[in-house]
Amino acid sequence: MISSRLSRHSRRAAWLGLALAAWARPAVAAEPSVPDPAALALFESARELVDNGDWAAGCAKFEASLMVYAAPSTMLNLAKCYEHDGKLATAWSAYKRSLVLNQETPGAERKSALDTIANEGITNIEPKLPRVKITIANAPVGLYITRNGQEMPAAMLGSAIPVDPGPQTIAVQAPGFRALRKSFTATEGKTEDITLKLEPERGDAAAPGSGRIPAWAWVAAGGGVALGVAAAAFRIDQARVEGRQDALCKGDLERGCPPLSQYDPTDDNATKKRDFALFVGLGAGGVIALGAAVTGFVLGSRSPSRAATAGTVVVPWIGPNVAGAGIGGRFQ
Repeated sequence: MISSRLSRHSRRAAWLGLALAAWARPAVAAEPSVPDPAALALFESARELVDNGDWAAGCAKFEASLMVYAAPSTMLNLAKCYEHDGKLATAWSAYKRSLVLNQETPGAERKSALDTIANEGITNIEPKLPRVKITIANAPVGLYITRNGQEMPAAMLGSAIPVDPGPQTIAVQAPGFRALRKSFTATEGKTEDITLKLEPERGDAAAPGSGRIPAWAWVAAGGGVALGVAAAAFRIDQARVEGRQDALCKGDLERGCPPLSQYDPTDDNATKKRDFALFVGLGAGGVIALGAAVTGFVLGSRSPSRAATAGTVVVPWIGPNVAGAGIGGRFQ
């Protein structure tokens, strides 16, 4: 009875020691039950690099480890990496994500220790988070918004969105309107309130949807973008499987994995073939749909000269890891 109680107290002290050590050291210890040896090896290498002060190399290995196996401790270390680099919103999001991943962590004490680290990280960052609130006074149909070149869903309008500190550029455009750009510097703890109003390209320009551009062109554009995004998702999944195989087989899958790896690539190979076939099929469909949309936009323009010098053009693109479309217009 006495030895059993001592054993329980010893285990509890060990877990509490682990939680305290996580804050005393730059890196958080990995789960003892990580099932993927490649992920664990990458994690340990990353931890050693970060503990020795090489954050750039260590954080890159944490990212690689997370791609192979999504462990909450790895996500917590990435949050610390982002926080070290001053990317407060990115770190805040990573802490939030670690709480989700930690729901599957075995062992109540380990799970509680990791939750404590994540929640304290969130609490420390939130007062310092820069935010931006964007309002479009006359948001038209076909509105396209980007922040630092990344598309923002229209649903984010009117909400205070966390951003990393530093230079920010908001670009807004819509068919029949002059494109706008607004630059500012995000400051810790401050919410930037930006209100924009789009102006027609010409004083007598008709409102969007008045019949200059046929409805089917917009439908084709939306369908093309959707197909491109779907194709990109399958290509990304294929790349994920390839990265996993490369890590497990030491880059030599053609000649087979090391005998001790006990890894059977059959299922992953089937997944890769399926992803590639869907990537090609959906990507081709997206290109065709976007080509039809471009035709509709050109034919729907009221004057050839205006169409040639201004307006909106949907351009399809497919890269090695992603596919989609860009909507461009004249900036004045």
